[in-house]
Amino acid sequence: MRKSFCLLLILIVLPLHVFAAPAVTTEVLEYDFGEVAQGDKVTHSFRFKNSGDELLEISSVSSSCGCTAALLSSKRIAPGEMGEIRATFDSSRFRGQITKTITLNNNSPLHPQVQFKLKGIVNELLSLSTNRISWAWPTADQTGRSQVFIQNLSQQKIVLQEATSTSPQLQARLDRLELAPGEKATLSVSGSLPPGSERLNGYLLVATDFKPMPQLRISVAGRLVK
Repeated sequence: MRKSFCLLLILIVLPLHVFAAPAVTTEVLEYDFGEVAQGDKVTHSFRFKNSGDELLEISSVSSSCGCTAALLSSKRIAPGEMGEIRATFDSSRFRGQITKTITLNNNSPLHPQVQFKLKGIVNELLSLSTNRISWAWPTADQTGRSQVFIQNLSQQKIVLQEATSTSPQLQARLDRLELAPGEKATLSVSGSLPPGSERLNGYLLVATDFKPMPQLRISVAGRLVK
């Protein structure tokens, strides 16, 4: 009985420590921009608050491919103050359903990493059947050949320019340079390994007069398989 009384007395006398800390509270974590035409840019600002009772310090802001993010507020946010991140998504190289992530790294013990998301649908106006070509050759003297189809899904005529290449081992030619709405062009591609190399890497670039998509880009890779 006496031991229990002493223990109770100790618990009463010992002070209750409450540790101060910053905390992040967000208005929204996800923004759905609906549907946009390929080539459009989407901009949205995410706001957050330091709902703790210590200084909130932002160490970094990062974003996934195709999206840029900028911290508009200070990196040091006092208790009760608001912070803001502006995210911009460039849809030129994307199609279909997309989700992009913006990450806020901070010194909050409960939420040291907060992720915001931009999502929506990108509707193609100038379509590529593929934006990536890959070849594999059993011997170094082989030549890879592929076709890429470019379709005009817009409501206006589009003029293309002949493809240029970032590698002298890649060649490409279009069968037509003007596309009426709905029409397709065929890009015939060939390539081979550079002398003394076991790999080929490069890009094909097709310039257009279509402002939403002034350039089409196709990556090409080839390798020797022994």
